[in-house]
Amino acid sequence: MALPGCGGGGDGPESTGAPPQKRAQARAALSSACPARLGAFVDALGGLRRQLAVGLSYDQYTARVKALRADYEGVPIERLDLACLAASGTSGERAFNKYIDAANAWGDCLADSSCDTATIEPVLQRKWQVASHLLGETR
Repeated sequence: MALPGCGGGGDGPESTGAPPQKRAQARAALSSACPARLGAFVDALGGLRRQLAVGLSYDQYTARVKALRADYEGVPIERLDLACLAASGTSGERAFNKYIDAANAWGDCLADSSCDTATIEPVLQRKWQVASHLLGETR
């Protein structure tokens, strides 16, 4: 089974609907306050979102979620300041959790002989949509 995901429209503050000045301030705060490692995690989340737009198989999706876990575990949380965590960390972590929820739901469906694409696709689309929205808040 390979399902396309929700792209969410954009990867940056532009997709949040915030005023242009506030978006610029958010980008500047993120780039100056957050270490590169958190930026790499957020970028990896954005990469998964873009890949979902073209479609991934279950195996491809779970491999990407596992790679995201490694990126997530490599974030030096103890060295991040509160502004960085507020700007990216919290929403990024919540988006990652939605991607994990989707992987679990998809795996449960594959294990259930009565579950098919028509059953699981709306569930996955909703989880990916929420993750995409949360990811839009991280930039």
